[in-house]
Amino acid sequence: MTELVIRNQDILDQLEYVRSTVMDADIEQYNIIVASPKDAQTNGESYLTKERLEKHMADPNHKGFPIEHYSIPVERTIDKDPKLKEIFNFSRINFISNLGANSSAVFLYYPKGGFVGWHTNQNNSGYQFIFSYSEKGDGYFQYYDKQKQEIIKCPDVSGWNARYYHFGKDEPDHCWHSAYTNVPRITICVLFRWWDKPHLKDQVLAMKDQLIEEIETEI
Repeated sequence: MTELVIRNQDILDQLEYVRSTVMDADIEQYNIIVASPKDAQTNGESYLTKERLEKHMADPNHKGFPIEHYSIPVERTIDKDPKLKEIFNFSRINFISNLGANSSAVFLYYPKGGFVGWHTNQNNSGYQFIFSYSEKGDGYFQYYDKQKQEIIKCPDVSGWNARYYHFGKDEPDHCWHSAYTNVPRITICVLFRWWDKPHLKDQVLAMKDQLIEEIETEI
């Protein structure tokens, strides 16, 4: 997992558009919660332990999706507010195109206590760029480092955080990860994938490298 420093003002402006639109919409008022299991809203961190990770890693039927989670998918709110529909469409079309990616992954709002449990994304493999906004930096992203055989916790900072990693389809390339927040948090992800278009792999990887440079270049 690689942490990135966002220095590119154009990218920051696009992310600010996402943040201001979602936060100003008071998205929690619509009470459109996606949570599992029943105590996910009150007991989230209990699903982010090493014991829970080991349980999922031992499950041969894991497909890549998170089993435990508590969040609000922005797409489920677009019929409530035209500005939310506008920002959702922006995330699916303009943002992807502007960054040179070829697929969207997730666009989620996490209320206080929101989380996503351990999963691998093996169902949609590729290089995923994870942009997360934390209102006060009181949260974290974590992943399992296979070489060190330990969980690496990456604390959020106030504002936008950026990370990327190759989430592979095959077991040796699985990256188990999860996240939790004590404050409102937005996560928007773009994906550079080629499993469905293998003839474009070199082009996709070149675009991925270009985005890394762009993110950390001050302009």
